[in-house]
Amino acid sequence: MARLFGPLLAIGILLLDQITKYLVTEILFRSALNVGATESFVGWILNPPERLGPVTLVLSPFLNLTMVWNSGISFGALGGGMLGDYSNLILIVGTLVIAAGFALWMMRSIRVVEIIALAMIVGGALGNLTDRVRFGAVIDFLDFYWENAHFPAFNVADASISIGVALLLIHGLFFAKDTG
Repeated sequence: MARLFGPLLAIGILLLDQITKYLVTEILFRSALNVGATESFVGWILNPPERLGPVTLVLSPFLNLTMVWNSGISFGALGGGMLGDYSNLILIVGTLVIAAGFALWMMRSIRVVEIIALAMIVGGALGNLTDRVRFGAVIDFLDFYWENAHFPAFNVADASISIGVALLLIHGLFFAKDTG
């Protein structure tokens, strides 16, 4: 069972990411825009609907849900076709290669914190990869801000990747024993 912990956590993060994207886009945004019938989660996964246009739901003085289609990588970097006509294909292949490398590292690791961090990275990468394959872009919707300063929109997968990387760095810098 211990060997399955990392892959199961990664799959759980992938599912959490996709479920939150479904709930926000299909339940909240489509209702707000009054467009199209809401699909079931399985229907949404199997038959990607048309991309939604711009919509923002204000939740608090510092958080909006805002529909953003991210064609780049984290926080929109390399977006807008900066990689040319094959941008999406390049990002799909690159994500697969990097996620496979992290998954292999995860499967070989014996450190619990490292396994959790790597599972978070792999699960997040697979969540965004799923969007990229289905829609040609990643669904971002969390918009944190203070007054007029907005942090780039992101999603559960992005948060998982960021937390996983931070855990790896903190663990590696401060807690991992020197094996050399």
